[in-house]
Amino acid sequence: MKRITKLFTPALLLAVFINTNTKAITISADTNKYWAEVKAFAPGEIPGVANRAAAPAFSPDGKAVYFGTSPVKDITIMVSYYKDNKWTEPVIAPFSGGFHNLEPAFAPNGKYLVFASNRPASASGEIIDGYWGKKNYPGNGGNLWKVDLTKKGWGKPQRLPDVINQNNSIFSPAITADGSVYFMLPDTSGRFHIRRSQYKNGEYQTPVRPSFSVDAYGDVDPVVAPDESFLIFSSGRPPALPHTADLFIVFRTPKGWSEPLDLRQLISDKVFGVEARLSPDLKTLYFSNQRNAAGVTVNTDQYIWQVDISKVLKAHGL
Repeated sequence: MKRITKLFTPALLLAVFINTNTKAITISADTNKYWAEVKAFAPGEIPGVANRAAAPAFSPDGKAVYFGTSPVKDITIMVSYYKDNKWTEPVIAPFSGGFHNLEPAFAPNGKYLVFASNRPASASGEIIDGYWGKKNYPGNGGNLWKVDLTKKGWGKPQRLPDVINQNNSIFSPAITADGSVYFMLPDTSGRFHIRRSQYKNGEYQTPVRPSFSVDAYGDVDPVVAPDESFLIFSSGRPPALPHTADLFIVFRTPKGWSEPLDLRQLISDKVFGVEARLSPDLKTLYFSNQRNAAGVTVNTDQYIWQVDISKVLKAHGL
């Protein structure tokens, strides 16, 4: 577990510090009522991907995917293009390399991308350390950085302001249509919780915790529909199994966010993990865990899976 944590994100420490209160929960009669097949994405559809991959961020046209992987020792962001009905061999993204760069998230308009990195906050600074779960993680901190896509290609990454980068353990961005940003940061207990910063009049506002975020359990890795009609996140809260992160979906209602629904119960017992992402049409959910194609948990690896969530969305009017 420690090796994977260094290669990827604090989300992979879920078993250690976010669900210590979890007890066995009886599965409801609605188990797998929206069943769908869970398929491998990477390694799998994308050639040449190491068995350590997470967080695929698709361009709005679906012709490019950026994701984190660790072919050697550092996690870096790779890009693969969809050409001639297949994905190309991935290459390092122009704005990545040289630091830990991970968890890319596209703006819905495709004009920029936000990612987490341990790179120095300033040109004269040091690589940042992380702190969560009441432990120090030298060299494994994270701040959020924005990089614009221009007609000439990717620009130079710019660190988001301190109102978002409040400390050195900020990860997992998700972007809405109006530019607002969801992300995660640890509280004083060491658990990560999700925050939302409204983008208004060209500035990010003070982040707030959404209503589904509760103190007793951590919540991490948000992915949100552009119009914020629904959001998916990971948590060890019930009915997640002990030492497991389940994927939960919440829907926007006139009164705010709905109660979280466990996608493992609704779709398949193979739907669990971290680093949720959505396809451009919002109908496919991508997520990562350490279960390989043979169904065996491999602590040194991490795999990206995909599953159709359209039945769940349709059942909730989307």
